[in-house]
Amino acid sequence: MIKTLNTILDIRGASGANRLIYYLQRLPVIGKMAKNDLYSRTGLKKTLTVIVLILKIIWGFLAKFAYLGIVVYWPVITIGKELPPAEQYQLYLQVLVIISCVVAAVSNAVILEPKRDKYICVKLMRLPADQYMHATLSLRTFSFFVYYIPAMCLFASLLQAPVWQGVLLALLLTAWRLGSEALHLWLFDRTDIVLVKKTGWVWTVIGVGFPLAYALLYAEVSFVDSAMLFNLPAGLAIAAIGVVAAVYIARYPRYRSAVDAVTKIDDPLLDMGRMMKESRVKDVETKEKDFSAEQLSPGQFQEKSGYAYLNAIFFSRHKRFLIQPIQRRMLIIGVLFAAGLLSMMVSPAMFTKMSHFLIGSLSYFVFIMNFTSIGEKVCKAMFYNCDISLLRYGFYRERTAVLSNFRIRLLRITALNLIPAGAICIAVNLLILLSDETWGIADAAGFCGAILGLSLFFSVHHLFMYYIFQPYSTELNLKNPFFTIVNSIVLAATIVCLRLESTPAYFAGMVLLTTVAYMTIALFLVYKYSGRTFRVK
Repeated sequence: MIKTLNTILDIRGASGANRLIYYLQRLPVIGKMAKNDLYSRTGLKKTLTVIVLILKIIWGFLAKFAYLGIVVYWPVITIGKELPPAEQYQLYLQVLVIISCVVAAVSNAVILEPKRDKYICVKLMRLPADQYMHATLSLRTFSFFVYYIPAMCLFASLLQAPVWQGVLLALLLTAWRLGSEALHLWLFDRTDIVLVKKTGWVWTVIGVGFPLAYALLYAEVSFVDSAMLFNLPAGLAIAAIGVVAAVYIARYPRYRSAVDAVTKIDDPLLDMGRMMKESRVKDVETKEKDFSAEQLSPGQFQEKSGYAYLNAIFFSRHKRFLIQPIQRRMLIIGVLFAAGLLSMMVSPAMFTKMSHFLIGSLSYFVFIMNFTSIGEKVCKAMFYNCDISLLRYGFYRERTAVLSNFRIRLLRITALNLIPAGAICIAVNLLILLSDETWGIADAAGFCGAILGLSLFFSVHHLFMYYIFQPYSTELNLKNPFFTIVNSIVLAATIVCLRLESTPAYFAGMVLLTTVAYMTIALFLVYKYSGRTFRVK
């Protein structure tokens, strides 16, 4: 198994090194020094392979810290901040059990997950399916346990629980997940069903599990506690599940059938590429029913010319990508507002608690407004339905053309994003004013300024990222890792903002200053570099 594992790691490392070289060549300054002969330099590629491996290990630890911190720990200390640490720890354990032991057990199966790595190693490189699965699952199980230990110990200590419970919890979770892997394999063996491909069932479990975990947390109701998890019978039972699962997985005889079942849709040369392309394109393609006779009329925008005319036609004929997302966001805001009014009539105490939370929750809206913006989907629609064809012509990549289109599109996207932003301002202010909380004009103005400023910031951000990185291929794949890296940095910054505490006026000032600075930098970079970066890949 060690030999097989080394072969798999070599394949993954070489693939990762090749991708790293490819994207280094596309950096503005370094790219000119990175020549194509780098691909043939074995020593350098081995060094890059080690670098890629180290980065993956670091990312493995960081991902567990992020998962436990954002999904489990932060909601607990935010919603239950008035509770003593012992009660917070019980709620922390309950959220972790529901999400990691129930939801993830259904939605995340390594053995039967469709993955290109399986196709390359088993079908192209002819590795025996059973050896491949034994090696990869052993590595995944070991790394799963090791990656979780520091994060589990940290958050256990923050909640004033013994550190040894964090280590034991990582071990029990590993054994449980090993049992779930065996259950997926057993289900496939008996019925030929690959559960992770039954998206309806998977999303039903996710859609029920997450709201249930947070609803119980909000109600401060706990059915799981440390005494239930950290006693000898429970620990031995979960450990036995892991041992039995490991034996079943080691002796399973039909791994070739299991790999064939999932690589049928994972074949990069056949069905998977076509299926993924069709899925991405369907999300942004136009339909005949989208166009009315008035929209197809040639004289509809006679008063416009040039790129203003082009964009007017685009936005007129692609209202579905603009109006429907706004309608969905308005519906969600309306439902939440109605729920707030209902709680005021049914449970005044809960309404008071909610109002108090809203007053101190301005920093949370940094995270919310990122997902409220429709900019990313609109950019994808613009690329597939307009830019993918016009970018093949040199005149469309000239600075004047790029800046003209950037300005027109920024104004339109900003105007659309301001609609749900304004609705949020109205809904939150009305709920607070209907409560007994103190909420002056300055506070209301500061809150609205911050929300509108965040809406403008993310409007600029998504369009800037599109023009400066142009991450989409002709099949709408994300082909630029720097696009993902910068987006991840912005997302991390929004998470950091969750811990900020300030007055609405001060926070609004910071948001507006940041937005102005970001817009200035974005316009400069678009003007300077978009002629080279805004192209078809």
